[in-house]
Amino acid sequence: MNRLSENDMDRSDPRSLATELMTASVSRRRFLIGSTVAAGLALVTAACGDDDEPTTGGTTDTTGGDGEGGKKLSGDAAIAEFAAGLEVLAVNTYKSALDAATAGKLGTVPPAVATFVQTAMGHHQDHLDALNEVVTGAGGEEVTTPNAQLEPTVMTMLSQVKDVPGAANLALTLEDIAAQTYLSVIPALKSEDAIRLAASIQVVDQQHQAILLYALGKYPVPETFQKTDKAATPA
Repeated sequence: MNRLSENDMDRSDPRSLATELMTASVSRRRFLIGSTVAAGLALVTAACGDDDEPTTGGTTDTTGGDGEGGKKLSGDAAIAEFAAGLEVLAVNTYKSALDAATAGKLGTVPPAVATFVQTAMGHHQDHLDALNEVVTGAGGEEVTTPNAQLEPTVMTMLSQVKDVPGAANLALTLEDIAAQTYLSVIPALKSEDAIRLAASIQVVDQQHQAILLYALGKYPVPETFQKTDKAATPA
């Protein structure tokens, strides 16, 4: 049976994610989907901005959008509003992957993979809730829709995922963008609380990165410093 039962999810051990993912009965050929996802990442990068230009330069004077139709925000609240859209996208994508796994659409799914997806999805939901507190506290509307720039590309990439390694590569793409985005906006934030929030979220996204890299057979911390060339910026 390829379906993942609720009992399997409950019994899974997150510490075994790397071992189970790397030893899952997936042919070597299936890992080639990573190249497809990498191509998708290039499209995401194009949507975010030109790699040759600083990604943090436009964030200091961010005025944000109209969010869900409420007050136009500025400063820290506008950045929180933008980041909340990324968190909605992350939550939705992880949920779609979990639904696909439960429905047996990703082949044999190790229980530990489901635990990681559930845990990461919960982290992103908590991040979204915290950011929305900032948004609504500044008079804005709660953000419930995903980032419009990145959603079409991410959904296209999701539609191409057929197995666990493909899902892991897509998750890694999202975590790369998220971690780099939070790092890039920290210099633009004014309040200590906003800086602490962004930094505390960024480090969790990097933890997700490390787990996914290791699970895919790559060194978990390949860079000496976190890059920001794939960071998303407000339109």
